[in-house]
Amino acid sequence: MILVWIILGALILYKVQEELYRRYWDKDLFVSLEFSEESAVEGDMCALLERVENEKFLPLPALKVKFQVSRQLQFENMDKGSSITDQYYRNDVLSIKPYMRHVRTLPFLCKKRGYYEINGLDLVAGNLFLSNEMPKSMESDARLYVYPKPYDGQEFLQALQRMTGEVLCRRHLQEDPFEYRGIREYSYRDSMRDINWKATARTDELKVNQKSYTALQAVRLFINLEDGALMRQVELLEISIQMAVGAAQQFLGQGIRTALYTNGPDILSGDLVCLEAASGVGHMESINRGLARIDLDGKIPAFVQALRDVVNGKEGNSEVYTVFFSADGQEDFQRMLCECLEKKMDFLWICPVIPRLEPKIMAQLEPYTVLIAGKET
Repeated sequence: MILVWIILGALILYKVQEELYRRYWDKDLFVSLEFSEESAVEGDMCALLERVENEKFLPLPALKVKFQVSRQLQFENMDKGSSITDQYYRNDVLSIKPYMRHVRTLPFLCKKRGYYEINGLDLVAGNLFLSNEMPKSMESDARLYVYPKPYDGQEFLQALQRMTGEVLCRRHLQEDPFEYRGIREYSYRDSMRDINWKATARTDELKVNQKSYTALQAVRLFINLEDGALMRQVELLEISIQMAVGAAQQFLGQGIRTALYTNGPDILSGDLVCLEAASGVGHMESINRGLARIDLDGKIPAFVQALRDVVNGKEGNSEVYTVFFSADGQEDFQRMLCECLEKKMDFLWICPVIPRLEPKIMAQLEPYTVLIAGKET
């Protein structure tokens, strides 16, 4: 008789807990994914924070948290429950006690520039006897920008130094009183009317407004991501992006207004990533974000067709210096550069190449072209 009551009690317990978990397992359960930083640079280490909060008396003996993210984020210590195909699929199994908060830090390496997001996650919970699985989908707004790493090849750095010197030599010594550049410390050569009294009061040190120069209006950076080769060389396209980042940092660091134009589509909007000339730290952030969002997996519009009008527009004058980053040396692109020569436009074509596969450069363009050897893929 006692055995019967034990069996009956066990059945009642099983049914009661089954009903309790069916109704309340996800009540006051909060799960979120969040990147430790808003942005990183290629090659940086970052982390994904996985938070689970169970704010009720009912424990969760087995809770699976499943999500997927780009395989370009290389996680450390990949679990057996995880897999990698075109995406990285992760399956974490947790045991959550009542009124418990669990935070797991998942370090990863940012292998490649891009815009990465985790749009959702799936939860699967088990009851006390692990006899049933109860699924639920949740939204996630985890977002991460991985900025392109500035190219640091010796040949490129030498070419960039020459470009910077040429641009700076064209600046007048006369400052433009209407072009504000920033704030710096006061020196005895400064006029009292240049003192920024608000910044001085805030720092208890004399600060003066720093102004830009009038000779050079801007530098324009064009990135051609079209690839006419039989075998697509994505590595060279990425190098072109990295070179443009390095150039933008250099020019903006000198207080030179810098514009960016590409024929690469934005992965979010589908529009071409183009930014008008501006200066300052905020503009460098805009350039980094724009380049991070360029999608090279889809169809890339023809550069000449998409940007010829911009190249030949009103900004293409003697007060603007233009730099083209293009691994593609198709005839229509080189003919467009010849048109720039005829208009006496100041420009330089930086062409990353694979050794022994250099494009044939038109004779008149050779003085305005710098070939930089990239890595073979």
